[in-house]
Amino acid sequence: MKRIGIITSGGDAPGTNACIRTIARRCLYDGVELMGIFDSWDGLLKDEVRLLTRHDVTGIVQTAGTLLRSARSRLFLNKGDEDKAKAALAKHGIEGLLVVGGNGSQAAAAKLAASGFPVVGVPKTIDNDLAGTELTVGFLTAVEMCTHALDNLRATAESHNRVMVVEVMGRNVGWIAVESAIAGGADITLVPEFAFTLDDVCDKLKLRHDKYDRNYSIIVIAEGAVDKQGLIDPRSTATDKLGRPKLGGVGPMLAREIEDRLGYDARCTTLGYLQRCAAPCAADRILATRVSDKAYDLLKGGQSGTLAGLQGTEVRAVPLQDIKGKEKKVTKEYFRLADLFG
Repeated sequence: MKRIGIITSGGDAPGTNACIRTIARRCLYDGVELMGIFDSWDGLLKDEVRLLTRHDVTGIVQTAGTLLRSARSRLFLNKGDEDKAKAALAKHGIEGLLVVGGNGSQAAAAKLAASGFPVVGVPKTIDNDLAGTELTVGFLTAVEMCTHALDNLRATAESHNRVMVVEVMGRNVGWIAVESAIAGGADITLVPEFAFTLDDVCDKLKLRHDKYDRNYSIIVIAEGAVDKQGLIDPRSTATDKLGRPKLGGVGPMLAREIEDRLGYDARCTTLGYLQRCAAPCAADRILATRVSDKAYDLLKGGQSGTLAGLQGTEVRAVPLQDIKGKEKKVTKEYFRLADLFG
């Protein structure tokens, strides 16, 4: 291949620029032209494509966001969309494509690969919900940001005798919630994988405040968490561009229930986009470099339809068809750590 393309799709994640830089450097060394596709799949159809130079990727390994910008697209949801994408890629002489993104991005990559176009995926999402890889680019930085917030919120919670509810991202999985709760010493952790009851939450709070004489508590709740009675439900009737229910608001709901049931002063902090806009931590920069380097080798080596996934300590080729439609969930054993050490 003499000309390949790179696209960043879905939500932004710390370390994405490190992925772009790695692939650009490999291309420069090998004399391969790297075409950057801006504004994701919709940008491809609008010919927002240009050659990336050494100057473009100089000094971006430590920066947040994505040089190529990103967006969510409806491309590949309809029959014939693969042909539209292939025609747009061919127009720019692109012979193979590297797709940096999460579940939706890799599902699109799988469809494009199945249609005969050479594609390899790079795992990138703060949610860490992509099957086929133990870690995704951006996740570790998101956990660091949430842990830092928990450390700071503990001071104000203790100063004012409050229950601090902290709502974090993750859609249908609780990886950010669980890992930041363990690292930040949260007292209660609530995730989508394990439905909770408000009675249990209130009982735990009463035990801390009454029996153990603690005047404050920290609760971490993932944006997709639900209680068994349906009183806390993040899924609104509104949908996003891809037709998925919009999530969010469970933190304020939970804080109100705690105040109503126990009379404790409860406040919510929703971290929102602060989780994904930070400069990548060292571990994310290294992960981004490793998986992107492997993805480049896979594409050049003709192993289309694969993801460069971290398996143990090694980065290996994982068939995209094997992970399509799957979400990597928090296990019961992993959740036990957050629950036990809270």
